[in-house]
Amino acid sequence: MSAPDAVVRKLVRARMELVLAHPFFGAMALRLIPIDDAGCRDMWTDGVRLGYNPLALAARSEEDIAALLAHEILHLACEHHLRRKDRDPALWNKACDLAIAALLVESGFTLPRGHPFEATQAGKPAEAIYAALTGDIEQRHGGGGSQKAKASAVPAETAPGGGDGDTPFAGAPTDPKAAPPGADFSSATRQRQSASGKKDGDGRPGDTSSRSVGEVRDHPDLDGERQESERRDLTEKLRQDVNQSRRAAAAMGNMPAGLERFLVELARPKLDWATLLRRFILARAVSDYSWSPPSRRHVHMGLYLPSPRSMTLGDVVLAIDTSGSVDEALLAAFYAELSAILDVCDTRLLVYCCDAAVGEARIFTRIDPPPAFVPTGGGGTDFRPVFAKVEADGLNPACLIYCTDLACDRFPAEPPYPVLWAVPATAQGQPPFGDVLRFP
Repeated sequence: MSAPDAVVRKLVRARMELVLAHPFFGAMALRLIPIDDAGCRDMWTDGVRLGYNPLALAARSEEDIAALLAHEILHLACEHHLRRKDRDPALWNKACDLAIAALLVESGFTLPRGHPFEATQAGKPAEAIYAALTGDIEQRHGGGGSQKAKASAVPAETAPGGGDGDTPFAGAPTDPKAAPPGADFSSATRQRQSASGKKDGDGRPGDTSSRSVGEVRDHPDLDGERQESERRDLTEKLRQDVNQSRRAAAAMGNMPAGLERFLVELARPKLDWATLLRRFILARAVSDYSWSPPSRRHVHMGLYLPSPRSMTLGDVVLAIDTSGSVDEALLAAFYAELSAILDVCDTRLLVYCCDAAVGEARIFTRIDPPPAFVPTGGGGTDFRPVFAKVEADGLNPACLIYCTDLACDRFPAEPPYPVLWAVPATAQGQPPFGDVLRFP
């Protein structure tokens, strides 16, 4: 048998292993068209094709190839080939690899040799990881990055706790809280028997496989001015395929619980932050009705009902974290939407600027121009002073909205009024009370 034929056989058996042992991944893999591509580093997919380098795969075991295939399938299931937009392709690939590493292990696979892993990135979306990686690069170019930045995104061979290339899972997470719910990383250290019962290699350090891992490329239909509309159509079609594969695997009793939760959450319709902000505030408003004129919506049915005349709302408190972590672009977008909401409500907006201390409130009403000012401050962060100030001023607001990056763990006791934490999408942590609204 020639070398190319041997590689094809190895790839076919690895794909069959997915079909038998991991039906979700197997069903998704069967939708891809295999392409011999000696120009790629090891493997890639764009949602239509599966490119592979025969020389790179010849140096990998079937188990490693199966994990590499599963890696590519997770890129598709996470819609990474539809979400890059104008981001740097190489850095986007690294961010996507870090985003799926823990999910791949939780699904029962050993990380392929060369797969980057960082426990602190587990459970984060690729966009947030990309932003962090971009910051690390800028920090290094600006005069040397921190030790933490230099240690990020280490490959599996050199991850802490790892060894050479035959380590089943090099670099187990050091912080269990960073892993997805239900993840069992200990299971990744046990060798699995191939579904085919055979292996074409042991994946030892003598192998010559690339230290990089499978690439995700943009879907071939994402080009030109049609990109946004095409992305929506392709996303809808992809989610149909994912749901079919997910249901088939669930019917066989072999669908990883963590992956199931992740895919269901990913497919759940998302509302934009402006809609969520509007709903949060207007849910606290009280409508004033009038019989003159009656509601036109019901007159044709012979029903004469009052029509809404105005909406009244108690005081709305806006607290702004001025520690320097909330940028002006975020505040400008927030102000614009908040002003539009308050335009339809008869209320007062009390704005407090706070870092480690809180200043006096600036008060705005619907007849005032939209609040457009640069907050003063820049010290440390403490969430308690604002809530204490609201109580000291004798206020009983309809709600309090705190614009911050959550880079603080000093919270007060839960107040008797609703609280909304407006935070950037990259913010970490979870407040002990209130709702969280994440901005893109």
